[in-house]
Amino acid sequence: MNLSRIALVAGALVVGSQGAAAQDAAGGNQSGAAGSELPAIDVVQETPVQKAARAKKKAVAVSPLSSAPSTPAPEAPTETPAVKVPSAVTTVSDSDIQREGTGQVQQALQQQVPGIILSDAAGNPMRAEVSFRGFDASPVSGRSQGLAVYQNGVRINEAFGDTVQWDVLPSNAIASMSVVSNNPSFGLNALGGAVSILMKDGFSYEGAEVDVMGGSYGRRQVGVQAGGSSGNASIYVAAEGIKEDGFRDFSDSEIKRFYGDIGLKGSFAEFHFSLTAADNHFGATAAAPIQLLEKSWSNTFTSPQTTDLEVLMPTISGTVKATNTLTLSGAGYYRRYKNRVVDGNVTDAEECPSTPPGGDPAEEYLCLEGDDNQPIVDTNGNLIPIDDVSDNEELVGSIERLRTDSDSWGGVIEGQEKSPLFGRPNLFIAGLSYDHGRSRYKTSSELGEIGPGYVVDGSGVMIGGVENLVDPDEADELAPRDLKTENTYWGLYFSNALDVTDRLTVTVGGRYNYARIKLEDQTGEFSELNATNTYERFNPMAGANFKLLPGLSLYGGYSESNRAPTPAELGCAEPEVPCLIESFLTDDPPLEQVVGHTAELGLRGQGNYYGGRYTWGAGLFRTLASDDILPVMVDNRIFFVNAGDTLRQGVELSAGYETRKWNVYATYAFVDATLDKCTNPDDDGLCAFLEQGDRLPGIPRHRFKAGFEYWLTSKWKFGADLVAASNSPFFPNEESAEDDLHALLAGYTRVDLHTSYDITDNIQIYGLVKNLFDRKYGLYGTYFETSDVSPINEELNGFPLTDPRTISPSQPFAAYGGVKVKF
Repeated sequence: MNLSRIALVAGALVVGSQGAAAQDAAGGNQSGAAGSELPAIDVVQETPVQKAARAKKKAVAVSPLSSAPSTPAPEAPTETPAVKVPSAVTTVSDSDIQREGTGQVQQALQQQVPGIILSDAAGNPMRAEVSFRGFDASPVSGRSQGLAVYQNGVRINEAFGDTVQWDVLPSNAIASMSVVSNNPSFGLNALGGAVSILMKDGFSYEGAEVDVMGGSYGRRQVGVQAGGSSGNASIYVAAEGIKEDGFRDFSDSEIKRFYGDIGLKGSFAEFHFSLTAADNHFGATAAAPIQLLEKSWSNTFTSPQTTDLEVLMPTISGTVKATNTLTLSGAGYYRRYKNRVVDGNVTDAEECPSTPPGGDPAEEYLCLEGDDNQPIVDTNGNLIPIDDVSDNEELVGSIERLRTDSDSWGGVIEGQEKSPLFGRPNLFIAGLSYDHGRSRYKTSSELGEIGPGYVVDGSGVMIGGVENLVDPDEADELAPRDLKTENTYWGLYFSNALDVTDRLTVTVGGRYNYARIKLEDQTGEFSELNATNTYERFNPMAGANFKLLPGLSLYGGYSESNRAPTPAELGCAEPEVPCLIESFLTDDPPLEQVVGHTAELGLRGQGNYYGGRYTWGAGLFRTLASDDILPVMVDNRIFFVNAGDTLRQGVELSAGYETRKWNVYATYAFVDATLDKCTNPDDDGLCAFLEQGDRLPGIPRHRFKAGFEYWLTSKWKFGADLVAASNSPFFPNEESAEDDLHALLAGYTRVDLHTSYDITDNIQIYGLVKNLFDRKYGLYGTYFETSDVSPINEELNGFPLTDPRTISPSQPFAAYGGVKVKF
């Protein structure tokens, strides 16, 4: 299948979508027409996979492989009923993804999971980052990753920086996504929890579908999927493509992604071979000063800023029923990841106060921040005259180019034993995982002139580094980097869920994690980067679920987890030589691993009322992360430190109600995230520019979601969804500390609409409206140094920049329409 000819579909909107409690109480998925006892409405939106998914909606992921697509026999369950899980679990179905409609799975997670909110440091909606209870799963290097993400039992956090590339997964190929908290079985980086993604296969999906959509900002999409089985064999393929001009200058996107699965199933075994592939381009325009955005919401700040990435991941998985009570499962994978970033920047290069040694007094040369003791040289070691770069010294900029190539492979083996224990029902799970990755990271920097629109025009002059005349042995922050990294992760985990009585289930478990991370400098100039770091820890877990009344249960649990520093963080941990954001690595002071301590307590319930079905839930959570790794931003550069202990605690509430003709849901989450203890203060008594007790940046305390759907006729449906978030602190840096600014990124309320009409049993037309009231708000906020940038803006636009705040703007009002045909 030619990926370049396939584009994404927005999908239409299936009955049912409610909050976390809905799926928790109902058994692992949010209540909807497909998952309740209500009579189903036979319309085109009812996809074939929903029928097969009904059985899975009564169970949730409790280990990496428990959500893999293999259940050889109903009497050998590989999952635990949700009512017995001692923590909050929310499952987002394929119906919920279609309901959201744009193919952005992060948006579907935000709508349905109370504790999730999105931010956008990358400046492109398709690359938005997921924040769950204040822990991130981001595609951007430099964010503190705190969620483990699995696809069919395979961990897909990238080897180099633990980033998550949400955009490589075809949204129409996803059967469900479970957000799991308080479970160390998911291994490293699961401080806040894990997201377990289950893909479709030909046993569960039979038929074919084509979905074509277009709309605002030049959006063109098409998506296809087809699947089926014959005897013991099945096949499933799905592909999506998106092309969009974007709502900001230079923010075009092109996405091509594919997923395929071949399955074989017998009476006692099931095996699958699958392939995930993507080739995507993004004009990631990132944050811009608010004074520029006040002039026009489409303005950008320093271009080009593009990201091109490729992913290829074949996997093989299988499940064998060894005995009547023992089921063995396994998965193996190889992942090839390529990332190319082009990043235009304002540079620290300025005119030397005096002529450097060896220079021509008639020439003006470039030095680092105007220091004549640190002249900048090209790759041949020559001084760089300003005239070779720009006619105006105020407009000197740079274009950084970053190359990341990673190869990773590994697997997991797991056994599930359901023999009774002490005469009571019992499920014992044990597994062993291995992940190995090798990465090559290269950087280069080209000087250029900043022109209109803050576009940097390259001069062809490549920076070789800085010639430090005072201390030649000091690390060179501008020299090109060439780094090899190798990371090896082992995990051994187990859990045991025992029905002590018919009403009480007790679960205990734990996981041992081992991580070895090796860095090797390939330039010969940065010997400090040559280091090997090892981390290990055993993380326990215990919890219980008690059925108070029919349809009402109480759950509670405690667990520990750990996160090893990523190769990217270990290579950028030197305060004296910070790295360019998304850019150069320096030497390697050791970072400590982060240890999370999580406790949860909650209620969940369900029942029938006046011909409809209701579900609800309420929970408390508290996670203390010891030695948390936080980014420290200085000008345009960054380094990482073990800042201290951070605390994230709060409340999650959800409720849903549905009948044959309509449904409604609402969720609320309060997330209080603070620096609980500053253990490594700087000279000003700050940790990552935060004082003890300060709120953590980028995390809104209040988040509210609500929505409804109503069948106007048996063929016509209309619905709306609302997402509201309160304010959150800007990401602090040196500029904010100097000006004593503690600004808050304003909260927002966003309303989306969706409607669909079934022309025939096989043809549906639909429409989507995003940000109905055209609210303009920021999804990420930090600061820049006005003294460096203001002279440039006066040259380009004729006015100074006096406000150091910079934000990533939200997408304005957008409308889309499409048609879906099912065969």
